[in-house]
Amino acid sequence: MGAFLGHALPGAVFYLTGFWSLVNVLRIVVTGAPFLHRFWYPIDVRLTKKPVEPIIKIFVCIIGVLIEMGHSARWHIHDQAGNFINMNDLQHSTMYIAFIIASFVDILSEKSSKLHGLDAFCYFVCFTGEAFLFYFHLHGREMVDVQIHLCLVVASAMCGFIAVVARWKSSYPIISITYSLFVMLHGTWFLQAGFLMYPPFHEDTPAVNLMDPGAMILITPSVKQQKHYVKHQKSELGSPMYKTVPSSVHFYVDSD
Repeated sequence: MGAFLGHALPGAVFYLTGFWSLVNVLRIVVTGAPFLHRFWYPIDVRLTKKPVEPIIKIFVCIIGVLIEMGHSARWHIHDQAGNFINMNDLQHSTMYIAFIIASFVDILSEKSSKLHGLDAFCYFVCFTGEAFLFYFHLHGREMVDVQIHLCLVVASAMCGFIAVVARWKSSYPIISITYSLFVMLHGTWFLQAGFLMYPPFHEDTPAVNLMDPGAMILITPSVKQQKHYVKHQKSELGSPMYKTVPSSVHFYVDSD
């Protein structure tokens, strides 16, 4: 994942699935149809509803694992001297594999009522497990790099906890909207971290000095600015729950 494409690919998938979920929740609310939380929404293909979203997630995550562990040497976790190697690749692959399993559960739970609720558990494990992995992904990194990853830890943990609440209170669309927004936030982190850490036209040089305290301090208030944006939107949407839901994370970088 230490490249722009490695961040852009999962970022785009997370953002688009969150956006697709948000669109479908709002559509159901507007039409007045009975609402029940879902972790994915089918797409009409030749008048038949197909699990396109879980299949796309499985496909993209398999590509992610192959990219991370594609080189034969990366399947070894220690060298001849007994030192651990390729730990970053192993952590990233663990994240992808968890979402592959959750996506298969998405498809199976649609076909069997006995698996009802297992999807929420899987996404709780996926997102909180990702937060756990990336919290311990920071050893020896520059201060700005650490701060950026801590933002991901918060976003991932919130996605996991809201996934459980959304299944528990499955008839409350506001909770599903909150979940969708946090998934979009999660995806936005990958996209913007990719642009910041690995600019697409010069990936070897980060867009900012990773040891600059000013750049580090700027990241946190940029998240808060998004909360103020959502707080402003709640007056139109009529729900106080929007007060604390950030819609995206923006890293404002001085080009100089």
